[in-house]
Amino acid sequence: MKLPKLLAVLGIVLLVMGTIVALAPATTEVWKPKSYVLISETRDISEWIGYSTLLTYFFFEPEDIKNLKIQGYVKEVEGKPFSFEITNGKTYVKANNVPEKDFEFSVEPEELKNGLRLKIEPADVKVSIYAKALWEEKTYAHVFGGLLLGGFMWFLGIIILIAAFIAYIIRKPKVEVVARVETKK
Repeated sequence: MKLPKLLAVLGIVLLVMGTIVALAPATTEVWKPKSYVLISETRDISEWIGYSTLLTYFFFEPEDIKNLKIQGYVKEVEGKPFSFEITNGKTYVKANNVPEKDFEFSVEPEELKNGLRLKIEPADVKVSIYAKALWEEKTYAHVFGGLLLGGFMWFLGIIILIAAFIAYIIRKPKVEVVARVETKK
């Protein structure tokens, strides 16, 4: 195969592959695990005044997410057993007179954005509190990567096709026209 034809075939192959690479990632959903620590602290709770805080993530965008859950624990560091609950119109976790409690429950994205109330009843105790939100978020980074790589392959394909055209023009066989002059006798 001559050089111009070889370059033309290579250029067309790169154009086709670039199209596939650019469009294929857009047909695939990719979910990336994410998490955010809502609270992580140790707190003294007095016998007269309990403790209450709002568990929320103000910058949480509830679009394109799934499998949202809250997990964590409330644990006695020193003192005596305590009672606590996590609510938001409905009760998610409630424990009475316990030294520690691990929890995990699912919530709707809007419920986390609005906030969940953690209440610890008055007791002479020091507790360690930890809660984390976990979810999966739809990501589009692979689509942009495919478009960039596909675009680069298209660019190379066009450059190679131009090189094939130039090589064809340069290597084109030249036809010489020889005029014959006949003389009459």
